[in-house]
Amino acid sequence: MDLKSIADQLYALRPTEFMAARSEFVRAAKDEGDKQAATAIGKFRKPSTAAWALNLLARREPDELKRLANLGASLRDAHGRFDGETLRELSKQRHQLVRAMVAQVRSLASAEGQKLSETVVRDIESVFAAALADPAVTEVLQAGTLSATNDLSAPEAWPEPPEPVVDEVALRREQRAERRRQELGRARAEAQHTAEVRDRAQSALANAEQKAERAARQVAELTAELERARAAEQETAGEVREARAVFRTAEKAAERARRQLESLE
Repeated sequence: MDLKSIADQLYALRPTEFMAARSEFVRAAKDEGDKQAATAIGKFRKPSTAAWALNLLARREPDELKRLANLGASLRDAHGRFDGETLRELSKQRHQLVRAMVAQVRSLASAEGQKLSETVVRDIESVFAAALADPAVTEVLQAGTLSATNDLSAPEAWPEPPEPVVDEVALRREQRAERRRQELGRARAEAQHTAEVRDRAQSALANAEQKAERAARQVAELTAELERARAAEQETAGEVREARAVFRTAEKAAERARRQLESLE
């Protein structure tokens, strides 16, 4: 289980909701057989009112903590250089920022229905003072998982969730199945492409056969027309020969009649 994520969820809750939620997470870890996580979660401490309010600030107004960190760095730098004038100016900024941040925390808590007592406010002010002096405290505040203002040390590193156990046999089986799925997909795509090519070729063949059939009919019709024309030509040629013979016979008869007429005259 991811302990850091669980801590983030728990410390985002109100203190009155913390214990019940923690018990649920412990039960869930036990149900999963993760005894180590169950023990670690069971050690998460319920936040004090001051710690809860500071966690609220870290989650709702993270930029305020960045301002605190920047001012702390400037103060430490001025101390290191013994720059009295800068220290006096930064001290004024420190008081202004702390007052503003305390007011911000009060407002956030009030919006959640929680009024902060003066004791709680003093605890919060002391935490801000510690953060200005020590950047590690600011990092703890920024995490938003503070449980008490008297323990500002960084938590131990969260245990990393165990690496998932890989079933090599199942993995190889899945890899083979994936390869078969890919091969099947490629075969299906190739079959579809081939079918499309076949359908286009079949359509082209049908069109070509129709054109060939129309051309054959046209050839037959033209051949028949040509035969009729040849027959008509032959018939006409015979008529021409007969007409010429009749014409020559008539022409000879006319010539004889003309000579006979001349002899009688």
